[in-house]
Amino acid sequence: MKLNDFFKQIKVVFFEKPFVFSGRAPIKEYWSSWVFSQLTTLSLLILSLRIKPLVIFLIIYILLIIVPSLSVTVRRLHDVNKSALWLIVPGPFVLMAYMAVFLLSLISPSNQTPSQFDIFQIILILTYIFGIFAAALWYCFPIFIFLTQLGDEGDNRFGPKPNK
Repeated sequence: MKLNDFFKQIKVVFFEKPFVFSGRAPIKEYWSSWVFSQLTTLSLLILSLRIKPLVIFLIIYILLIIVPSLSVTVRRLHDVNKSALWLIVPGPFVLMAYMAVFLLSLISPSNQTPSQFDIFQIILILTYIFGIFAAALWYCFPIFIFLTQLGDEGDNRFGPKPNK
């Protein structure tokens, strides 16, 4: 995929269809937005652990991407003729992981070295890892398979085939 296509897909997800839960999303649209949101969240997290005031940007960013990320996931599931109800199970694990990140970013002093974590920070890090791992397991079996397979060739119950 060309870099231009990558940013075009991100534009569609976050600016053109952020609140559109109906219809279908092609595979490139979903995975481009997923890669972009994960890389920017991780970058902001690392920066906010070092520069305390940046945590506000991390919180705002996460709040801004929740709905567009959810809508593109729903549309991606529609593309493979699956209902959005498949997303209910990993929801609490993802929420738990992001709450751990939020709490961790609030309590981490900016002058702390990685070897100076206290027990509460270690618990929050492990909570984040568990939450992401539990959600990832659900996505692997079967959600991940749904999100990676090609969409239906023709129209399905969720609408016409999306343009690439």
